[in-house]
Amino acid sequence: MGTRLEVIGLKDIQEFQQLYKQNWPKYCQEYYCLDNFVEFLKKQPHMRNIKMYTLDAKQARDEGLFVIVDRYQLFVGCLNNTNGLVGKALDLLDWSSGLKCSSIPSRHIGALDSLVESKKLNLVYRDCTNLFFMKANDALKLKVEPPSGFVLKSLSVADAPLVNAEWPNHHEGSLFFVERQIRLCVSVGLYQEDTQELVAWCIRLQGGYLGALQVKDTHKRRGFGSVVTREIAYRLAVQGHDVMALVGPSNKPSSEMFSKLGFQVIDQCYWLRTEPTGGQFTWPEGE
Repeated sequence: MGTRLEVIGLKDIQEFQQLYKQNWPKYCQEYYCLDNFVEFLKKQPHMRNIKMYTLDAKQARDEGLFVIVDRYQLFVGCLNNTNGLVGKALDLLDWSSGLKCSSIPSRHIGALDSLVESKKLNLVYRDCTNLFFMKANDALKLKVEPPSGFVLKSLSVADAPLVNAEWPNHHEGSLFFVERQIRLCVSVGLYQEDTQELVAWCIRLQGGYLGALQVKDTHKRRGFGSVVTREIAYRLAVQGHDVMALVGPSNKPSSEMFSKLGFQVIDQCYWLRTEPTGGQFTWPEGE
């Protein structure tokens, strides 16, 4: 087993990504997480504050082991969850600033929980979400016409402050994240035709999931959440992608909406935020 972390780049994660096509959609989380970072690095090869690692062992590469630290967010993947590779890689990371472990596939939560225990890390939260999944062929059937008086368009970076402010998960540094996702990923907004006011939206998060799905309070209960979800799912399907969304079990309205549209729950993903061990650390807005 590897004894140190090895820095990897675009070529490596492109090779790893192909490994995750097997037994589809078992590894769709890892596949689409890497898909997102592959596209990021193709568009912007020298992105700051994204560090990608595997272990310095052939077995780690054979099993596509990756650990990606994107500013303060951690993503991890591996074909195998029983041989200790994931735990070893996590143990070698620097946890001093605190990390937001994001959309961690359920098969790797044991390794993460053990790491938290062994390093005696304090958790801000530990949440489970259901993974809703739809094949591209089905998502192609979701194409929708906007309601009368409204238009569907991709979001612009100018919309980011509103999207961030209305996002229940917003936090210090998240405006930069929202701006980047709008700039580099598929997104959809529903705008009032006459005033161009943005009333509902959805973006694609780094894990490849639909996220930040919001409807302005003034326009709720009109089915607009479903409209933007259908449109973004259709746009992803046109690119050949299956569609995924993560929804907390207590979020009944979203769970019912995705089920009604034909999504199926195929797995769970976890979100853990660890507290900094070396004093409080916050990301500046512009990085």
